[in-house]
Amino acid sequence: MDTYTMLQLGRDLIAEAVESHWSDINFIHRLNISQRKVAVLVQSYPGAWLLKSADLTPVASVITLPADCAKPVYLEEKSSGQPLSWLENVKARRVSRTVGASLGQWAGAPEVYPLLGTLEVNQDSYGTEVTLWYDVRVPDLIAGTVSAGAEETITFPANANVKHVDDYYNGVGFLVDSGVGAGTVGDIITDYTGATGKCVVTGTYSATTIFGTISRLPEECHHLILLEATLLALAKPSSNIDKEVFQYYTNQCRDTRRDLKEWLETRIKGHGRVTITEEGF
Repeated sequence: MDTYTMLQLGRDLIAEAVESHWSDINFIHRLNISQRKVAVLVQSYPGAWLLKSADLTPVASVITLPADCAKPVYLEEKSSGQPLSWLENVKARRVSRTVGASLGQWAGAPEVYPLLGTLEVNQDSYGTEVTLWYDVRVPDLIAGTVSAGAEETITFPANANVKHVDDYYNGVGFLVDSGVGAGTVGDIITDYTGATGKCVVTGTYSATTIFGTISRLPEECHHLILLEATLLALAKPSSNIDKEVFQYYTNQCRDTRRDLKEWLETRIKGHGRVTITEEGF
């Protein structure tokens, strides 16, 4: 389900087919708040739904996290395959450091701890290339009418509250609901320029193209995103709330969240294999 479809369904659920109490941009804000909540739920389960990897080279023992990293999961040296273990926090760094000013570490695998958007290796001048597996940050949803289009490019509408960060939407798919290019499904944005809001894509589009991006979360999550956003809209203090309708959507949201949790329990249906670790002798 793309963002434009969510927006239209949301308007139906809040009984406002034409923009009045809730503007399109305000409802999309609520969709994004809801998407972040559901993303945290998905990342808390072991199915690795949002996992990817990147090869990184430390500089003076500091590893800069990728821009789309939400949470590091696993780290190992690329050449040797030796895992780097996580320290719970910076307070534990002296446990394995040698005495003195050096960052030198006692014999054993390197250890790392987080510092803002980086990881610091608890070892002096560490520069070995590593592979990091991490959960990606889910980009905000966006929908609207293209401001400008041409072959293999589109420009997001200026009033759509887009992120002005280069490459932010890279890898995001979108669906064209109407206008030039209608029916295009799943095109991927290969490059995004934050200053201009311009995206590089395949296909041909124009300023009549109405589109919606597609959430990176599994499609089974999209209904919950929509219901959560509907509740946020109906709970707006100045809205005219029908208590029975509000309670109905509250129940629907609760049941949908419960069903999604059950679905997220395992990535593979019926999976129950016991993991056996090998010990050295």
